[in-house]
Amino acid sequence: MRSTTVIKEREWIVPAILLTVVTGIVALSFIPNSSGLIPALNILPAWMAAAAVIGSITAILSMAARGVSSPVDELRSVDRRRAVYVTSVILLAGLNMIAFMWMKPLLNYLVPFWADPMLANLDHAIFLGHDPWKLFAWLNFPWSGLVYHQFWFAMMILMLLVVAIAPPSPQKSAVMLSYFLLWSIVGPVIHTLMPAAGPIFYERMGYGGRFDGLAPGPETQWVADYLWSIYSSESFGAGSGISAMPSMHVTITVWMMIAVWMFARQFVLPALVAGSAIFLLSISLGWHYAIDGIAGAVAAVGCFLIALLYYRKRCTKSEEPEPEAPSETDQPPGKPAILA
Repeated sequence: MRSTTVIKEREWIVPAILLTVVTGIVALSFIPNSSGLIPALNILPAWMAAAAVIGSITAILSMAARGVSSPVDELRSVDRRRAVYVTSVILLAGLNMIAFMWMKPLLNYLVPFWADPMLANLDHAIFLGHDPWKLFAWLNFPWSGLVYHQFWFAMMILMLLVVAIAPPSPQKSAVMLSYFLLWSIVGPVIHTLMPAAGPIFYERMGYGGRFDGLAPGPETQWVADYLWSIYSSESFGAGSGISAMPSMHVTITVWMMIAVWMFARQFVLPALVAGSAIFLLSISLGWHYAIDGIAGAVAAVGCFLIALLYYRKRCTKSEEPEPEAPSETDQPPGKPAILA
């Protein structure tokens, strides 16, 4: 029997590295102002520190749930090569995030905004003549902006860790590769096709006071003012860039839910609740139109399914028997047998 094709980690790592490098090179090649390049790098230490803290807390809770008597001995028994691998995966994801943060503000200058009125009208039609941000305004509790950003950020890192420690499989490769595809290709391409600033910037973009009633709270308003000051001054800064379509918050939230379904299915209900909250907050806080999140969700599911189909095909077992070597009796008279 022919050997089975085995999924190796490199089958998703190599494309992920290429996506990160290409995104970074494209951004560096076209960016008109290098002032924002170095500040964006500041995310990396915070990213790695957050991963270390989240990973440590998760490990401690896991050991407590399993009744481990000696957590120190348990940690010492961890395969160092595996630990280095997981650390490298988190580092690669952090570098990919930096490349995206270089690309995002660049698109604001290469692609003028025009899609906001169309997306606002689509929302109005989808919700049967109602504006969805008004329906969900009750969600804007104190610190809701912190939940929308910091909680989402922590959950993204946690799910990267969960998937990274999973054994190689078509599912793992599909989940990991789709993460990098969403940040490097899907997000920038959809933004380029339908560039929109979002409801919170609707009036500043000159479209009128349709969203005057938005009350996102001080934290969200501060972030919006910061982003607008960078955009309006045609400069670059850490975490700058305005983009509504697609909602990368919702896109990656759906990616997280896929990861939970694949690798931590016992937590699927809490993940569904948290994911729904992120989607609704993206609307109520004014960062996104509802259609932005819907488009991002469809993109996340589609990207994963395509990647999964690809990796499953690569992992298909071949049942064809190996051809047998001819025996001596099969040889023509007077001809020597072929020796194996």
